[in-house]
Amino acid sequence: MEKNQEPRTQNQRYSYRNLLLWQKAQDLTLEIIKIVAQLPRDPAAQVIARQIVASSSSVGANVAEGHGRFTLPAHRNHLSIAKGSACETDGWLDLLRRAGYADSEVEQRLHASCDELIRMLTAKILQLERLEQSKKRVREEPSPYSVEDYASPSRF
Repeated sequence: MEKNQEPRTQNQRYSYRNLLLWQKAQDLTLEIIKIVAQLPRDPAAQVIARQIVASSSSVGANVAEGHGRFTLPAHRNHLSIAKGSACETDGWLDLLRRAGYADSEVEQRLHASCDELIRMLTAKILQLERLEQSKKRVREEPSPYSVEDYASPSRF
């Protein structure tokens, strides 16, 4: 497994920031941001830039939001939205190359990242569907605090 590259999550409890899927989505968005920062200021390039940044950033945002949902269907729904955004990003990458704003090598590298995210999202969605069908429940971690941490036992 890849070592967590997010320094703020070292020695912390489990969170969406520890998910390889979220980290890869963030990496893709960061690469895209760097590329669109170099685009000309003409209207067509700026429309593509806004759209591709929005769609790519939606992937990580929906992975994080889905992770924060308590029910399997809600979590799965956000992963489905993230998958759609990854597909949209891939479409914008094609247009970026066709319009002459990115070369084939850049488009292929980012396409591979999108494809990997799409496959990872598909696998996770299917895993959640199987889990839901088996009627298992996902539970949040128990709180590290108890009622006694907030009030003395004699108050009960």
